[in-house]
Amino acid sequence: MKFLLSLIVCLFAFNVYAEKIYWYLAASMTKPGKAIVKQYNKTHEDEVVLILGGSGQILNKIILSKKGDIYTSANEKYYKKASSDNVVLYGEKLLVQTPVFGISKKAESRITDFTDLLKPGIKIALGNPNTMAIGKTYKIKIESEMPEKIADKIKANTIIYPTNVSQTINYVLSSTVDTGLMFDSSAKLNGLRYVEIPDEYNTRVTAYISLVKYSKNKELAKSFLEYVRKNAHIFEEYGYDVVMKRSD
Repeated sequence: MKFLLSLIVCLFAFNVYAEKIYWYLAASMTKPGKAIVKQYNKTHEDEVVLILGGSGQILNKIILSKKGDIYTSANEKYYKKASSDNVVLYGEKLLVQTPVFGISKKAESRITDFTDLLKPGIKIALGNPNTMAIGKTYKIKIESEMPEKIADKIKANTIIYPTNVSQTINYVLSSTVDTGLMFDSSAKLNGLRYVEIPDEYNTRVTAYISLVKYSKNKELAKSFLEYVRKNAHIFEEYGYDVVMKRSD
């Protein structure tokens, strides 16, 4: 009985004193993020808590709660906003992704190249530029490079603006829409065919990983950032193009 009581006390003490690391991660990197967190939590006393969403969405959560340790945005724009708003102390490039249009199974015969997106009746999901990196990239970089006639036709076919890429993927997988704007890595991970955006309009997008100013244990947060660096190959295993500087 005494042994059991001691065990309960020890378990309670562990739960009380174990540190938590809050990792705010853009939804387009969900699968490798979950894999890294699962591996870390199995081998460390402290615990990483993964918080997913659109890059702008999770940045707003950090700002409002004044809580967080690591912020990973899917594009440079949101990283720069976090820096200019004094939310992060420093950051670096993690990986690069390319915007594409993923196609639902039901629409595969109707959408075989980019020009098919312009046909009347095609249902498109674009990204909300206020909450997700790829939505902002499309609005600022891609749409602005398109001839007005093409941009207008895509806009006319757009029926929804999801707040994060996970929503877009779900709409495409369920055939709620015929096609949705997402990164090439997300399309591949979910087994979706996709059409490429012409090079003259498109741009590659760089994701950044950064240390949050509000971290209560910055040394532990830095340690986890280094853990991500050492295990960046996990992103590559999921098909991502990693550019983060590796540990020797």
